[in-house]
Amino acid sequence: MAGSMNKRRVVQMAAVALAWCLLPAEAQAQAFPCNGGSNGAGPGERMVGMSQAGNGVASFPLCVRDDSGAAPAPPPAPANSYAAIAWHPDAADIWVDGNYLHSASVAESESLAACNRVMGGGCSSAGSWWNSSMAIIRDRNGYFYKAWAGEGGAERKQVMADCSSKQLLPCEVFATIRSSTNRRSPGASVRKSFAASAWVTGGASDGYNGKLYVASGYRSADDATAAAIKACSDATSRPCESNALTGNGFIQAYRMNASDDSATVETSAKRAKEAAQANCKKQKATACTMQALFDSRKPGQFVHDFNAGKSD
Repeated sequence: MAGSMNKRRVVQMAAVALAWCLLPAEAQAQAFPCNGGSNGAGPGERMVGMSQAGNGVASFPLCVRDDSGAAPAPPPAPANSYAAIAWHPDAADIWVDGNYLHSASVAESESLAACNRVMGGGCSSAGSWWNSSMAIIRDRNGYFYKAWAGEGGAERKQVMADCSSKQLLPCEVFATIRSSTNRRSPGASVRKSFAASAWVTGGASDGYNGKLYVASGYRSADDATAAAIKACSDATSRPCESNALTGNGFIQAYRMNASDDSATVETSAKRAKEAAQANCKKQKATACTMQALFDSRKPGQFVHDFNAGKSD
């Protein structure tokens, strides 16, 4: 019985070979007995012919693979893109390391290390994100806030509103950073120069002399503030207080009406003037006079006389 079955198998194989020879060249390379048996093609197959009958073996259908009706392959999963930001309170820019495929851990350590190399320490991580953008918002003093720009920018709008509520002009979008950013690595010129101004605490009855004392070009906000207060106290022998501070920005001295002295800060000379004008409008001043403008990047100690409208 076993011999008879083997002989039959040999005959069937011979019939397949003969049928293969009679098929077109394209079908020859792939033809095989249909999985549907005598019913023809099975799932994923296309019938291309019949085998030759003979030697007691019936003819049977021959098929080739047919993928035309198969479900389309799913699209490849989108590649992730992770990034992280580091910053320093005395820096006028930020450090970014990004475009990582699997996690943000390396991005965080690399951005932080790059910041510390330039600033000599004191940097902190502003956090990480992926597959989207991060908005960097700057206030009038030159300090940064971050806001995720995803999901329609709801967080960005909220951070912008919170920042702007604390100053005369709306805060600025300093940069929008995509997570696919490979690197943002500013050099030593990123270090801010700070300026602060001070005057006598209280009004004329407390010894206020109508003067503004400005210390500019300092490497830290604390140093600039301390220098301005000291210059005021040394000159007047009165308690003094700081009334303006900027990093890489401008101090605008101005007078509302005939004797309402004031000073404000902003990131540019134009914005400093606009901020002063906005306050004049807010206070419904009948007169608004721009006086001296001080650039924090120009070092020195200055005394501005509001009554004379000039500085020494």
